[in-house]
Amino acid sequence: MNIRKVLFLPLGFMLSAVGCAGIGPNATYYMGTTSFHYDPTYSPYMVKLSGSEIGGGGGGMNTSPVKVGPQVITWGESNSKRTHQAKNQVILTKEQLRGMKYLALHLYPDDTVEVTTSNSWPNPTAKGLKWREKIRNSGRK
Repeated sequence: MNIRKVLFLPLGFMLSAVGCAGIGPNATYYMGTTSFHYDPTYSPYMVKLSGSEIGGGGGGMNTSPVKVGPQVITWGESNSKRTHQAKNQVILTKEQLRGMKYLALHLYPDDTVEVTTSNSWPNPTAKGLKWREKIRNSGRK
């Protein structure tokens, strides 16, 4: 009886690890999540990825469940009651998530969203920095 336990214990650990690694059509990965926004006229709050709140501003980080498949991305404005929902459809794949530690949502001023994943701390995108500079320059005129 003890030999059975010794033999099946490693098998049980292996199957548990496989389940956490995201096998199946509804795979969930737990990752460090954050968001970047590029509109300097407000700060976003309650940034959600398919109902799970994520960190914000590139400085805040949460550990969040991230599911494979189509995503619903929403956020609010700090200086008004306005809420936003991504205009573009974001679909996350296992290939994007597998082996990655971080996921960042990039919230652009036209309400489109881009997702980046990495194994090092996420950075703003070149596209987003161009948006921010354009908005800042148009406000100085």
